[in-house]
Amino acid sequence: MRFNLFFLLFTLTTLFSFSQSRDMSNWIDFGGDHSSKWLQIAPGKLGPNALLVPDMDYARVGKENKFELGAHYHQMPGDTAINSYFSFYWNIAPGRAAVEIWGQPSETFRMSDDVRNDRQIYNDDTGWNTQGGDWLISTYVQLLNESFYIPSVSINYTMKTTTGGNLDGRFTDAEMNYFYLAAGKSFCFEGGIIDEIRLAGLLGFYVWQTNKVQMGQDEGKVYELGLQLRKKDFSLYAEYGGYEGWDAYEYIDKTNGTNLIEGNNDPLIFRTRLEKAGKHFDFTLEYQTGIRDYHYQTFNVGAIYRFKARNFAQR
Repeated sequence: MRFNLFFLLFTLTTLFSFSQSRDMSNWIDFGGDHSSKWLQIAPGKLGPNALLVPDMDYARVGKENKFELGAHYHQMPGDTAINSYFSFYWNIAPGRAAVEIWGQPSETFRMSDDVRNDRQIYNDDTGWNTQGGDWLISTYVQLLNESFYIPSVSINYTMKTTTGGNLDGRFTDAEMNYFYLAAGKSFCFEGGIIDEIRLAGLLGFYVWQTNKVQMGQDEGKVYELGLQLRKKDFSLYAEYGGYEGWDAYEYIDKTNGTNLIEGNNDPLIFRTRLEKAGKHFDFTLEYQTGIRDYHYQTFNVGAIYRFKARNFAQR
């Protein structure tokens, strides 16, 4: 009996030590009764896919349906990750309205204990881990079609599911939504080095749920500028933008009379992408880096299959 009791105590002690053996004396308790109470739900304190900066759609609702498969590689000191990517873009009314279901079916990652300490992630580094990611649903509506003097204008509304867990701070396990108005204008040239130059921008609102009882969400404006250079079937894109939160954690920190927490919620990124269009298949290669509150170098490769969308208005 004594041996069984000793063995049970030894096992429990070993498991506890294995799950968390780092010094937590300087950690900030953000509230709650779960290990996620130590997390700061802000883009600068989470994994690369937790609170994404929106992709630029160049204010164009397509006329074809699309499937995309890809792989994304993310690296920063002490954190390396690779995730799968899937997207299905369905034209409800070609050129006028579309719905996209997209996300990261899986993410495989490893973080050092130094990064885990900085992000207040409860579990120690146990090597490479794989988790399911988030799925998102985006709706696109074309408000204005482009003419000689008028740019194209579209709106987007995106909502995130909570399929991705936050045990290792990779996802938020909470709601996120954003919407924006986008405008774009193309300038075409005949016989030149470049066939088309397209300028675009978006402006909107980004909101996500936190784990603070006093302030249940963070929010702020989202903005982005984009440039497309096209020559025949090749396009080169350059995009700059991000969003700015209201600093919920920092605000509560100052309200409590302390100065311990930085917002970490104003990500600003630069991305560039090369795309080769084919008859039915497109191929993409993308690089993204953070300027503020996004600490990763990210490389993406993808293949897109396009097929004709049926216009229900013509049935």
